[in-house]
Amino acid sequence: MISTCPPSFGSSVRIACACPSYRRRQGGFTLVELLVVIAIIGVLIGLLLPAVQAARESSRRSGCSNNLKQIGLALLTFHDAMKVFPSSFEDNQPAYNNAIGSASPADNITALSWSSRLLPYVEESSLNDRLIAATTASDGTRLNWQSPADALARTPLKAFVCPSDSDTGLLNSKRSNYGKTNYLANAGNGAAVDRVGVMFINSRIRIQDILDGTSKTVIVAERSTSREAGSTGRCGGSACNWGGGLWVGARLTTPQGWFPGVIPGDVESYGGASTTLINAGTASWGADWGNSSNHPNGMLVGFADGSVAFLGDTILTDTYVRLRRRNDGLVVNIP
Repeated sequence: MISTCPPSFGSSVRIACACPSYRRRQGGFTLVELLVVIAIIGVLIGLLLPAVQAARESSRRSGCSNNLKQIGLALLTFHDAMKVFPSSFEDNQPAYNNAIGSASPADNITALSWSSRLLPYVEESSLNDRLIAATTASDGTRLNWQSPADALARTPLKAFVCPSDSDTGLLNSKRSNYGKTNYLANAGNGAAVDRVGVMFINSRIRIQDILDGTSKTVIVAERSTSREAGSTGRCGGSACNWGGGLWVGARLTTPQGWFPGVIPGDVESYGGASTTLINAGTASWGADWGNSSNHPNGMLVGFADGSVAFLGDTILTDTYVRLRRRNDGLVVNIP
């Protein structure tokens, strides 16, 4: 290319000459540079994502713990007013016997739960008044909740739902779409009939009845609504399908050996037997009775003194059993 060359030293004359034409490099990345940048961003995301997820779960777990603290405070306030803790649910035919039990509403009055009794203490006095009115006949007779209070029972209440639960809705699709709870009463260890916990059918347990100490006795424990992925899992080899619970009460059902005409597992839980471990059990039906959570490696529980603690799912079975019994005289420390 012919262009004007700069003058030589000592001369002002410019002459036409052939000299190289310098072109500036165009801006941008080469393909290799772009791939390197993408790889670096991918590595950073891989490093940061677990930390972000952990931070989110920490926040959700904190919210869940706060719910349990408020429930614990409500239970103690109820005890101050009534001189007893509420029963897990009420039933006028409480025998767990096929020959006595019945699915008739008249034989299961009122089947309202311990959590429904706490409504005035969790800023739900209006709902409590409407629930009492719906389950009281004109002559003052109490009624089973399921028919007259069906609409009220579908009221969503955040106070009873753990933010970590996999089903983020406030209604329980696994239990007839009534209002969900992730917090179940501690009724005892292996089954509905042992009644060694703090809240069980028609119970009237006082603080002085908890001989092992209120700070060493579980009163409420979590249960999620999650299901293990796949067809095999930790519930007797089957995938655990946890069903959470209902804040309002126990639903009517055909009487069975463990059901007096309603489903106790809607409102209470059992733990410490091989079938009812934390997040696991040796039977597929263990998820209907036991406790679980979506927190990694364990669950939160509330104690009868209002405190809250995290129990790992590797806790010794004997320790877990003792923490759920109110008066066996074998006090254990929280691990």
